[in-house]
Amino acid sequence: MKKIMLVDDEASILNSLKRELYDWCNEKKIEIIKFTNPIEALETLKLEKEVFLVISDLRMPEMLGSDLLLKIQAKYPDIITILLTGYSEIDEIMKAVKAGIFAYILKPWDEKYLLTEIGKAYELSMLKEEKGKYIKMLEEELKWGGELQKKILKREIPESKTITVKVEYQPLPMLYCGGDYYDIISLPNGNYLVLLGDVAGHGLKAAFITTILKTIIYSEYVRKNQDTGISPADFLKWLNKRISQELSQFPDMLITFVALVINPKEKKITFSNAGQSHFYLIRGSKVHPIHDEGLCLNITEEPDYKNKSFTIKKDDNVYMFTDGLIEVGENKGNLTKEQTGKLLLQETERGSSPKEIIEAFRKISTEGVFYDDITLLSVRIN
Repeated sequence: MKKIMLVDDEASILNSLKRELYDWCNEKKIEIIKFTNPIEALETLKLEKEVFLVISDLRMPEMLGSDLLLKIQAKYPDIITILLTGYSEIDEIMKAVKAGIFAYILKPWDEKYLLTEIGKAYELSMLKEEKGKYIKMLEEELKWGGELQKKILKREIPESKTITVKVEYQPLPMLYCGGDYYDIISLPNGNYLVLLGDVAGHGLKAAFITTILKTIIYSEYVRKNQDTGISPADFLKWLNKRISQELSQFPDMLITFVALVINPKEKKITFSNAGQSHFYLIRGSKVHPIHDEGLCLNITEEPDYKNKSFTIKKDDNVYMFTDGLIEVGENKGNLTKEQTGKLLLQETERGSSPKEIIEAFRKISTEGVFYDDITLLSVRIN
């Protein structure tokens, strides 16, 4: 049952208020609770979870009503507050206004005005309650979407004596799912296809597109071409054409993507890039940023993707990541190549896992938080 709390050091005022509100509260099935001591009222709120409105006098010996409402708003922001006063002390009224009071009513009050303001407070409380239910429902849907995305994207990382692959994926905390895509596929010839993509946007829409990617890439391309050899550039050309068909109604939906073929026998990595961030080769104490310009997917019908290659050696580490990792703050740009490489080298020397590396990047970001989904994938040459 919803409750209204009345606080006034004069019992006669409390009884008058209760009489004024009795019929209205009885109709709405609302209970009235009274306190002459604001400190006791504040303590009671720890246990009373159904109080939606506090009406407090201003002048009380134990505590000013403005201070009481400040404390209530700080601890219980969902409770609506009304200040009741026979004084016109602007400073205290302004303090209460800053505390977020819904209204203030002067003594002696007008019955009609009092009931009108309390009625408004009740309606606002109901709206807040409905909003809370909607937000909870939406959060449950997003959690479900996040769990589904994890199951869809999850692939057993191939066990190999030649390479060690590790990955960490972190969607935005409040959205649970996002637009990052990754895959590591063992090919019949002993090579490995490593894929990393980033769909523009966040949440369910972006997550849905990663599901499309997961569905079409292996079944329609990898399975048909794995025996004859996979070219990263040819793969990206195919994917651009295929995803443009799927997203024909969403021409502004862009996807960055990078594809690598790791050849452990020949100690070579061949790659092609469609607008994805730099990736990095760490060899000993040297950092080598590796980047190849290429248009994002879904921009043009026939992009000119090309293959590039570099050699790899034992104990080399290759890091690939989506750009959420290097965004230092909302609308404040990215870390430089030098800053990124330095931190990756530092964490490599520490033997950090991808999760620990992400945490190291989070600590040096401007606000200590990320504003985008993050995937970090590491490959170590054994």
